[in-house]
Amino acid sequence: MKLTPQVMASGLGIEFVPAAIELSRPDSTPGLLSKPVQLIADALVLPRMKRVQIDLAGPLNSLDGLIEQMIGPGNDQGGELSLIQRTHITRLQIEETGLRAWLAFQVRASETTDQAPEPTLDKSEFAQWQTLEDELDGFLTTIISALAYSTESRALRLELLAVLLDARHAIAEALTVDDPEYDPVRELFLTTWDRLRPLMSELEGMETPGLEVDFKLAAFIAGGDALRALDALGPEYGFEINRDGLRRLARLLLAEAAPPSFTPLPLEVDPEFRDLFGFNAKDETVFTPELTEQISSGFGRVGSWLFPAAHAESISPAEALKGLVPRQDNLNDYLELVDSLLQEQSSAWLTNNDGVPDMMAERLDPLVRATAWKESCWRQLVDAGGEPKVLRSAGGAVGMMQINGRVWRKVYDLDRLVDEVDYNVNAGIDILTHYMVDYAIRKGEHEQPGGEDNLVKATYAAYNGGPGQLARYRREDTPAQLKAIDYEFWRHYTTIKEDKWPDISSCYAVGGVMTRD
Repeated sequence: MKLTPQVMASGLGIEFVPAAIELSRPDSTPGLLSKPVQLIADALVLPRMKRVQIDLAGPLNSLDGLIEQMIGPGNDQGGELSLIQRTHITRLQIEETGLRAWLAFQVRASETTDQAPEPTLDKSEFAQWQTLEDELDGFLTTIISALAYSTESRALRLELLAVLLDARHAIAEALTVDDPEYDPVRELFLTTWDRLRPLMSELEGMETPGLEVDFKLAAFIAGGDALRALDALGPEYGFEINRDGLRRLARLLLAEAAPPSFTPLPLEVDPEFRDLFGFNAKDETVFTPELTEQISSGFGRVGSWLFPAAHAESISPAEALKGLVPRQDNLNDYLELVDSLLQEQSSAWLTNNDGVPDMMAERLDPLVRATAWKESCWRQLVDAGGEPKVLRSAGGAVGMMQINGRVWRKVYDLDRLVDEVDYNVNAGIDILTHYMVDYAIRKGEHEQPGGEDNLVKATYAAYNGGPGQLARYRREDTPAQLKAIDYEFWRHYTTIKEDKWPDISSCYAVGGVMTRD
């Protein structure tokens, strides 16, 4: 039986028009009754097949609700909605994997041609705008987690995570701009959608046990595409990304499982989230009694003023660094102590994890130390009015490895990142190896000119700016500011790899030059 799909007259569904029925026996030969049965089939079966339809009115009406939520009522005196022609199917195309449908809707531009410029946001409105950024973060986390749960593909999950991490990096950066006229959410949404959409299209061709087969994914994709199309029309159509619109878009995929709000953001560690993206395979417990003894045995060179002599052989570097801020009078011993901590953490990580290939294992220690130097000058704490406080960047990154809690929420304990230098360092190593193995190596950065050194450069670039920055070290269009950051990191890395101290003067005012024993 051959059926030809076509758009129903209402534009809200698809019907299948029967073209012909061919009857045969199992061995494909005609039987004695083939001709009379064919007549019966043509007379009785073909007409009934016109009842085979796919009713898409529900998903399309949901799209209309999303559009109305985003553009609101028209500005004309009649108060008519800006949506003047509802979403409908315009044409179909038969493909190997199914049907591709084109949707269309029509909106009315504002009749007011000379609009006064929008006034600057007041403090209350600006706080609400920042809440929208939080809402966008929560929306993306919820959606990407749902999509990742729906596939067993490790590669696809990692690409979904990369989209989320890059969006979080961008949101964290946007929150540092204290400009009421700055509007980052639109750009963040559209940029993220452009990266997310092809991944969802890939999901459509897979079995997705986490999503019901009821057009939810297709409706969600169509909803995002509708917002993209609305944005392209220009500001005169009154399009605005808002919290209610994000919730409605989420419901296209999650239905009643969509939360009523995506804020406040949950900050605690989520074991399921860690397991979903492959972080639970790594051991966070680094300092065993045996390791502590090994660490302590190497402290003969640390000055006795740093901690009592009676405890000099048993105290760990993390304990010795509690409350300690680098100053001119303790700088040499402080840096020796941090150096021991970073080396031992790297060694312990390699002992407890076998995910780093041999070709990169020997590079992990200088990578960790160079990253910590470039990110924080080996500081967990700084002097704040006579009191030691955790080093915190404008974007919210904390501690020696400058880990941003907004970017890594659900993965690491944000309180421990602040309070425990060894936890902060180990989380940084975890992130570095994640970017090295799951992105730099998987994407073949070492196959580019430069070889295995590229893996170090790419890993730091991703660590500093997110997975989307992985190849910035070799791209000609990389902004000069980022090129300078990568250059300084590489300079520190090559120096440390040669078993020398990093350039102390790049962080501290010193009278002499430190050298290794």
